[in-house]
Amino acid sequence: MKKLSTILAAGTLALTISTPVLAGPVGMRASYATTQPYAETIAELQQASKATQREGREGNKNHASFTLKSYQIDQLVERMQSGQQVSQNRVDKALQPVVVW
Repeated sequence: MKKLSTILAAGTLALTISTPVLAGPVGMRASYATTQPYAETIAELQQASKATQREGREGNKNHASFTLKSYQIDQLVERMQSGQQVSQNRVDKALQPVVVW
């Protein structure tokens, strides 16, 4: 019986000590951490879309690839603004420059 009470006391003590570690930040909304980086990413993607459009209009680069790339970036921004999850790989790929072969 003494062994069982010792194990129970040790478990209670461990749970008491680890509870603050498992809790989230105090006084901060849980969604704050996820919405703040999105605002910066969305602004960066919108800027990349405008730059792609500009690049497609300048010089002899009036190629469909630039229009398609700008459209894909805009679709990605709309998905992010509607709250859908977007993988980091898609964001990285959207920020890559257009390659015309």
